[in-house]
Parts: sequence; C-alpha cells; structure tokens
Amino acid sequence: MSDDLNKKKIIKSFTPIDYLIPKKKSQPSYSKEGEPIEVAVEKISPQEIEIIETEPVIEDAEVGEYLKSNRKEPRIHPDLRKAGLKTIEPSTADPKYNVALPISDERVMQGLSSPVTTSLRWLAEVALFMLKQAHLNLKEIHGKVVRIIQR
Repeated sequence: MSDDLNKKKIIKSFTPIDYLIPKKKSQPSYSKEGEPIEVAVEKISPQEIEIIETEPVIEDAEVGEYLKSNRKEPRIHPDLRKAGLKTIEPSTADPKYNVALPISDERVMQGLSSPVTTSLRWLAEVALFMLKQAHLNLKEIHGKVVRIIQR
C-alpha cells in the first residue's frame, strides 16, 4: 500500500501551451571557465565625418545690403600687447561655456523673481538649469547680468 502512495499519478493542472512558444535553435553551451566562440560577424567600421568650414553665404539680396561682415582683428592698446594680451578666435574658446538659452540672461533674472504660477518663471528655471549643467551661474553686477564660471 505504501508503494501505491509513492507512485501517485501526477495530474497536470494546466493546459499545455508548448505549441505557442517558438523552438530555439540549439546554441553551443559553454563551461563557466570556457571562453565563448567568436561567431564570424561582419565588423562595420564607423563612417568618418568630414567637417568643412565655409564662409556664411548671404542668399537674399535684400538682406545682403544691410549686413556687413567684419573679419578684422580687434585693435589692442600697445601697452596691453606688451603685457602679453592676445586676441583669441571664438573657435578656440572652450565650447562647453557657449550655452545658447531660449531667452536672454536679463529675462532669466527677471523670471526668477516672478511668481511660480507664471510660465516665465518656469522658462527661467529651465534656462538656469541649463547654465548650471555647464558650470555657469548668473549674477547681477552694477545693473548688468553677467555669467560666472563655477569651479
């Protein structure tokens, strides 16, 4: 009788859905210490991007008569030049400090003091967040808003 109890018939309490599961192809098994076998896959090299610097072209003749390009080097006083002051090109400046905001810095400072329920306040908060990401902050000095680098 005890043998009969040990040999109980297993009753399935679910409907088999094996036919719904797609069969996977057998993959090689690896031991824990073994290294995986490299499968021959075409290695795609990233395409190189060539950056070509061009002069801005004024396409509209009506606008062209009002615009004037100035490519001259700024004049520096000779005493300052002797002290070691040199002009730098904007392209050599650190690009992380060139943050373009959706509104001017003055409007950001004005928006920070406006009520929380206004959209200007939220736009100013987003602009200040963008500046802080670039380690910059705004400060009003003698009535002018200036960007200050935070270290």
